[in-house]
Amino acid sequence: MPEQPIDIFNLQIGGEVGKYNSLPVEYLIEIAKNLQNFLQTLAKVNVSNSSTLDLNNFKLELTGFQKGSAVPQFVFTPRRRLTLDADIDNQRLLVRQKFDEIVEASSKGDFTKVRELYPDAYRRNEVVEGLYSFVNSFGNSPVSVVDLNNKKGKDNITTLYRIRPFAKEVRDRLITTVIESRALETVEEISLRRVVTTYRGGAKIKTKTVEEYSDKQAALSLAPDQIISSTHTYRLISPLRCLLEKEEDYFVLTCELLDLVGTGLSVEEAQESFAEEFEFIYNRYNELPNKELTQRLQSIKIILNALIKQVDAHAHA
Repeated sequence: MPEQPIDIFNLQIGGEVGKYNSLPVEYLIEIAKNLQNFLQTLAKVNVSNSSTLDLNNFKLELTGFQKGSAVPQFVFTPRRRLTLDADIDNQRLLVRQKFDEIVEASSKGDFTKVRELYPDAYRRNEVVEGLYSFVNSFGNSPVSVVDLNNKKGKDNITTLYRIRPFAKEVRDRLITTVIESRALETVEEISLRRVVTTYRGGAKIKTKTVEEYSDKQAALSLAPDQIISSTHTYRLISPLRCLLEKEEDYFVLTCELLDLVGTGLSVEEAQESFAEEFEFIYNRYNELPNKELTQRLQSIKIILNALIKQVDAHAHA
């Protein structure tokens, strides 16, 4: 990809909307709003917790409109909000790099890139929602990120990559349903619990839990000593404290310590979803060097490696 200024975003808009080399005001406003929201989202999820972040530094301003083509030019605002310990230029560089990386990957249909960059559900959900709103704000008009340069008095446009919308079904597959925990209150209730345990040669290999809930909100504290995915069993040095909740038709299994959430229409589905997320972040965080992880994710990586006593591959995997 050609080198381009960190602060400048040139978008070439074609089709019916841009055929007169102009843009309707409401269309321009919608594009600018969604682009700015997406960039601010990338700033929130990528800038390290150790660095002060002011989202006002990621607002956009319109600085030009290319003659002979519908190419609005946006820049990061020059009205900077200075902070004590933040390097705004480096923050903007990071956001620009993530923007190009994610939008280019989505234009190729490589949505697994988003999951690799943001394996934890909370950050991934924000990024996917912001990306979806931005790339779908153009309707059916073809849009490209372009570079502008002037040669011999003539402006030349170089296409860097196309921006393509993606379907709601794709967005839904990338998003993990997170249901926020409500404040718990002490209520006297009768709850029934049935546990079915399978043994082989005297060793416990599987425990299946069936819960019956009243019509009220219910929450149980669980502490598994092993996490079983479809391919591996992760044996832990001590039980992992988790919260199992039921809201409407969903079961939600949450571990705040690891920022992990598993959901499903049954307890078993929630446990399977949780195990899949556990396995994914364990492998992904250990693949990445610490410099590519925020302080929070580095802490989770340390906890994961300290927590896991043994990893056993399943015979059928």
